[in-house]
Amino acid sequence: MSRTAFKTASALLAAMLLFGLTGCWNYSEIDDMSIVAGVALDKNKADNNIQMTVEMVDTQGGLQDNQTGFKMLSLTGDTIFSIARSMISLTGRKLFWSHAKAIIISEELAREGLVKVVDWYSRDTETRADVYIFVASEKNAREVLNLNQTNKTIMSFELAQMMKDEMFTGTAPVVEIWDFIDKLETPGKSAIAPLINISEMNGQKNGRVNGTAVFAEDRMVGKLDGTETQYALFVKNEVKGGVLTIDNERGRPTYSLEILSNRTKVKPVWENGKLQIQVHTLTHTGLDEVMSTVDLTGNESLAAIENRAGAQVQRNILSVIRKLQRDYQTDIFGFGKAVHDTIPRSWHKLEERWPEEFKELDVKVTSKVIIQSTAKSSRTIKLGD
Repeated sequence: MSRTAFKTASALLAAMLLFGLTGCWNYSEIDDMSIVAGVALDKNKADNNIQMTVEMVDTQGGLQDNQTGFKMLSLTGDTIFSIARSMISLTGRKLFWSHAKAIIISEELAREGLVKVVDWYSRDTETRADVYIFVASEKNAREVLNLNQTNKTIMSFELAQMMKDEMFTGTAPVVEIWDFIDKLETPGKSAIAPLINISEMNGQKNGRVNGTAVFAEDRMVGKLDGTETQYALFVKNEVKGGVLTIDNERGRPTYSLEILSNRTKVKPVWENGKLQIQVHTLTHTGLDEVMSTVDLTGNESLAAIENRAGAQVQRNILSVIRKLQRDYQTDIFGFGKAVHDTIPRSWHKLEERWPEEFKELDVKVTSKVIIQSTAKSSRTIKLGD
């Protein structure tokens, strides 16, 4: 079990013990509760109902040898609330939801519509709105939670830590359930969620968060891969880190730029009687890798690398915008919200037909990349004669 998961589980148990000492009016004995770590939601094809799998912290197993126990429980039903209540009869305990960290939803359910599975979770007074939401690329969402059997760890806690560290890669959006529902309810903005799949290396299976599930209203309509996601996050001004791999003048990947900061401005304007969205990005980076012995002068100067990096960011941003326009007609960037906030009179005329307007929207992108440091060395490695 990882140190992070161990600390989280220890904190949970300590919090529950302290909660009992306060003598609060709604205190329940720990022995009468099952602490929910995370939830997986699938479609049960046998009866066309919802299957909910709950990962629970095993408070009876103790914390010996840095191992926190976990239990798994699956049940099907017509609604999430009815399933949650029915689980009490199987566990003999009330489920304690306030420490849940992840809710994983199968792609099959996501494509049918998520309102029916997220409404209770956001509405119930015992759940929290800051739980991370995922869409499983696997056959079903339960497979992801089942990784705890081989990894001997509480998978939901591991997923939460992945989201906290996602800023260092920037290949998946970080979405909590309150934010997902907010996007569903906001005109001119479409919801997204991170994709999670199971990767295997040297016989070891692990969960990997990479890519984006794209939604039109509450139905999943498509996917972006990890690279496309990174450039979509540029548009959304949600890039906080990650790496840009830049080609040399011959088109070969040579330079790794660590993203230190990024600022994106989105401005709707009218140009010649047509609505245009202007996107400008300014990215500060550090040169962290040079896979070449060429001096950083002339055609391979820092200025030349900056120019190629800026052109690459601009090109890839335009590519992902056009994919959303052409394939999904879904405004995950919030261009409609920008129109609403900046030129509300225009939004009132465009709102009802925004998906069609978005598809034909004229978007101009300008991107500038600045290399503000070269790590510990300002020169390349020179080979001996």
